[in-house]
Amino acid sequence: MDETLIFAENKHKLLMKYLLILFALFTIYIYGCGDDNTTNSNNNGNGETVIFSMDSLSIYLTSNIEAKDTNIVITNAPNVKVTFNCSTNADSISTFALYRIIAFDSTNFFIDSVNNHISKLNTNHSISTTGSNNYNLKILIQASRGNATPCFIKLSNIKIIKF
Repeated sequence: MDETLIFAENKHKLLMKYLLILFALFTIYIYGCGDDNTTNSNNNGNGETVIFSMDSLSIYLTSNIEAKDTNIVITNAPNVKVTFNCSTNADSISTFALYRIIAFDSTNFFIDSVNNHISKLNTNHSISTTGSNNYNLKILIQASRGNATPCFIKLSNIKIIKF
């Protein structure tokens, strides 16, 4: 009978140790949940704020010609810049690629920028514009080919930044 009593006491001590360890882990877990309030989440410290971002806009051409665009409405941000990385395999007269940035409202064109220089496409780009308080910003890409060589153009990490 004494063995049963000793076993019960050891079981009770073991249970208390497990509960104490569980309580300590729970306390550490709760302590790790601090105040994660974020202020100025889009501000990088220099007065610039990302107001639009897109992972990529791309064409992989298997036909003769294709174009894609996206139209973004800009409100209360007259000064913006568009940043992105451009990559393409267009490298000859038979394959051609370009991007175009257009900013406009109902009465004015603020910028109409075309880059179709193959030697200048494969890099990071930044284009700034000053518009009205409300306007449209269109990002367009186009690719064409004259032979069977596949052609692509991709704009990646696209950001519109208010400054």
